[in-house]
Amino acid sequence: MVWDVSFTCDICGKKKGESNHWWMFVLGDVPCFDEGQPNQRFTLLPWNFAESRNPDMHHLCGQGCAMQALERFMTNRTIEREDTREVA
Repeated sequence: MVWDVSFTCDICGKKKGESNHWWMFVLGDVPCFDEGQPNQRFTLLPWNFAESRNPDMHHLCGQGCAMQALERFMTNRTIEREDTREVA
């Protein structure tokens, strides 16, 4: 039995084809002892098929979406667009 795994860019929604310019990133918590400093990290990794199936990984179709993900993280501490987040 063969598993057909497909990947979608978490920023623009593009489906992954055979191209090799994709990237991955993971968000994680880090200990922070200085008040007011962020306690999260953004780790960008080159595409690795084995690791790409990790449920904690986010998928990016290229440099443009990688830069957009980093900008969102630096601005909002999330990769979601500001206009798509729920208002509490």
